[in-house]
Amino acid sequence: MSSVRVIYCAGEQGRVVLDILRADGDVNDVVFIDDKKELHGKSFDGVHVIGSLDELSETESAECIVAFGDSRGCRLQLASAVERLGLEFFSAVHPDTTISDDAWLGRGITVNAQTYVGPMADLGNHVLVDSCVNISHDVSLGKGVTVTPNASLAGGVSIERDAYIGPGATIIEDVTIGERAVVGAGAVVTDDVPGETTVVGTPAAPIND
Repeated sequence: MSSVRVIYCAGEQGRVVLDILRADGDVNDVVFIDDKKELHGKSFDGVHVIGSLDELSETESAECIVAFGDSRGCRLQLASAVERLGLEFFSAVHPDTTISDDAWLGRGITVNAQTYVGPMADLGNHVLVDSCVNISHDVSLGKGVTVTPNASLAGGVSIERDAYIGPGATIIEDVTIGERAVVGAGAVVTDDVPGETTVVGTPAAPIND
């Protein structure tokens, strides 16, 4: 196989990534891979599912992005499998975004349309930021974090590894969201959230309180 861009997972998020790449230019060098054998040989929006990850050898010139929506560890696990094959990662950033020149973007990230990323923001590897998200200055997103549409992260917010921020959630200045925590849709977070905790409501509180 010649040099290609590989979208790992041909489901809904994979097709979102494809739309981002198409908005940014030509997709003739793009293919899907997926571990679901029933998808092999099919095409989505004109792009073929060529097989599973096992069929890509480390000698092939290919770059990969893991397009798995609600991570909860799965996106990072799949990324580790890609790394073991010696493949590099590419990122999908929609052209209709505003990203500060002083922001830092990791490998294998997805940033969808109408999102703002402010100065000194740090987006870790394999982060997924959906459309219409506001990421203010000095925000830190750990590996595998998912931020869904219309969320707003104020200055100095820290979102730790593999946490999930629900649609329309607001997190005020300097709050930390712990590893693998979940912030529910529309929640307003005013205090730190421990890891492995789900919070909802205004102001946000643990779901079992």
